[in-house]
Amino acid sequence: MKRMILFSATALCFLQASAQQDKNISAWYQSQVLYNPAAVATGAEDYSIFTNYRSQWLTVPEAGMRTNTLNAEFKIRDGVMGRNSFGVGIAAVNDQTGDASLMTTSVSIPFNYTIALDRNNKFSVGLSPGFYQQSVNRGNQTWENEWNGIGFFSSPNTELSLNSSYATIDLGTGLYYQHTTRNKSTFYAGYALNHLTRQKIAFSFGGDKMYMNMVVQAGADITTKRRDFHVQPSLIYFRTGPTYNFTAGVSFEHTIKEGSEITNINKSNNVTYGVYYRHNDAVVATVGMKIKAIKFGLAFDANYSRLSQATSSVGAVEIYFKSLLYYKKMNHRGRLK
Repeated sequence: MKRMILFSATALCFLQASAQQDKNISAWYQSQVLYNPAAVATGAEDYSIFTNYRSQWLTVPEAGMRTNTLNAEFKIRDGVMGRNSFGVGIAAVNDQTGDASLMTTSVSIPFNYTIALDRNNKFSVGLSPGFYQQSVNRGNQTWENEWNGIGFFSSPNTELSLNSSYATIDLGTGLYYQHTTRNKSTFYAGYALNHLTRQKIAFSFGGDKMYMNMVVQAGADITTKRRDFHVQPSLIYFRTGPTYNFTAGVSFEHTIKEGSEITNINKSNNVTYGVYYRHNDAVVATVGMKIKAIKFGLAFDANYSRLSQATSSVGAVEIYFKSLLYYKKMNHRGRLK
C-alpha cells in the first residue's frame, strides 16, 4: 500500500513540475563540483576527496533509493608563484531504486581554469566530459495475462523486447565566480549546464532524449565580529525541462581550535549545524565537524510533501566524509617552509 501511495504521489509531483531529482544530495555545498565543473579545486585546499552515502524512502518496503557519491579534486598552480590555477577531478554517482533495481551510474572528469582577476576576485570556466549508464532487472518486471497479439498469456511474463541497459556519453560546462572581502568573508556564484548532449534514454527504440539540466548556485562564508563564528548561507536551483528543484538555507560554524592561516601546518577544528528548505519537498537538518584536515557530517530530510503519506515524513538520511589536503607552502625564495 505504501508503495502505491509513493508512486501516486511521485507522479503528481512530477506532473505539477514541482520536483526533480538529478544528482541531488542534501550536502551539495560540501562538493559543488558534482553540479558545476567550473567549481573544481576552487577551495582553499589543494586537493580533496569527498564521499557521500544517501538512503531515501527508508519506510517504504522494496522501494527505497540509495545513492553513493565519490568526488576527487586536484589543484595545479599555473607557475610557482602564480595566482591562476588549473583544476581537475573525477565525479562519480551511483544510485539504485525500486523493485526492478533501476540503477543509474554517472562518471565525469571535470576540469577548469581559474583566473585571479585581482587579489579579491577569481573567475573559473570548466568543462566536464563523461558517460551516463542505466540498467534495470527485467526479470522483476512482469505482467499477468499479458496480450501476445492473439490471446493472453496464462502466466506472468517479462517484456523482453525492451533493453535491460544502455550507456552513452555525457557533457557539461559551467562558470564560477568568487569574491573575498578584507575581513576574509567569501562569496560565490555559479552557473552550469549539464547533459549538453541530450542523450537518449535508450531502454527502447522509441526512447525520449534527456532534458538539459541547468544549475544555479550561490552562497557565502561570512566572518562575523567574533572570528570563531561564521554564517554560511547557500542556495541551489535546478531546472530540467518542465521540472525544477530549489533548496536554500544557512549553516553556522563555530571554531573550537583556530589553525594557522598562512602555513596550514596547524589545522583548525570546528563544528557546524544548519537547516535548509527544499521547495515543496522537505526540511533538511545538518550537523558536521572538522577535525584538522577531515570533515564529516550527517543530514536528515524531514519530508512534508504528498510523499509523506508513504514515507511517514522520513525523507532521507545522509552521511558524508571529506579530506582536505594542502601542498607545502613556499617562501618568497621558492623554498619549502
